[in-house]
Amino acid sequence: MRRSLLLAILLIFGLFLSLTFGQTLTATAKYGKPKIDAEMDEVWKNAEEYVTDRYVQGVKGKVAYAKFRVLWDEESIYVWAEVYDSVLNKDNTNPWEQDSVEIFVDEGNEKATSYDNNDAQYRVNFENVQSYGTNASRDYFVTATKKTDFGYIVEAQVKMRTRKLKEGDVIGFDVQVNDADRFGSRVGIIAWNETENENWRNPSYLGNLKLVK
Repeated sequence: MRRSLLLAILLIFGLFLSLTFGQTLTATAKYGKPKIDAEMDEVWKNAEEYVTDRYVQGVKGKVAYAKFRVLWDEESIYVWAEVYDSVLNKDNTNPWEQDSVEIFVDEGNEKATSYDNNDAQYRVNFENVQSYGTNASRDYFVTATKKTDFGYIVEAQVKMRTRKLKEGDVIGFDVQVNDADRFGSRVGIIAWNETENENWRNPSYLGNLKLVK
C-alpha cells in the first residue's frame, strides 16, 4: 500500500514537472562536415529536421521560428537553421534583442544549474554579426548567413572547447530564435527545448543531442 502511494506521488510529480517545464527533448545529429557558407551541401539533406516551437516569449504564428538540422564530427557540431521572419531588425544595442539565432552547448551534458567550463552560449544575427554569452568566443564559432524570401539562413560550426566527440555521445544542446519587431524590441523568444528563458544561465534546461553515424 505504501509503495503504491509512493509510486502514485512520483507519477503525479513527474506529470507536474512535464506540464510546468516541458519534457526534455532529444535530437540526433548525423556525422558530416559541411562547408560554412549558408548554402545547403548534400550532407545536410540526410540530416533530420527539427523546429523551434517552444514559445518562451511571444505568440505562435505571430513571431519568428526556425527549422534546423544538426551534424557533427570529432571536433565540432554544425547547425543549419532556416529562420522564418518577415521583419528583420538589428537596431537594438543589445545583441540578444536583434533578429538572431542562439546555440547553447553543454559538452558534458551534466544538466548542472549553472555554467561550468564545458558550457557555452553562442549568438549570430541575420547579418552574420556574432556575439557571445558565457565561455563562448569567436575562436570556437564559425558562421555564415543569407537573407531569403522567408527570412534568413544561419549555418554555423560550434567547435568543442573541452573534448573530442564520438559516435554515441550525448551532449546538452538547444537552439533559440530571437525575434525583433520593426522598432528594435525583442518580441519573441522561441526555442527547441526550453520554455523558461533560462538557457543563458542554467544549462539544466538544455535538451539532448545524440551523435549517430
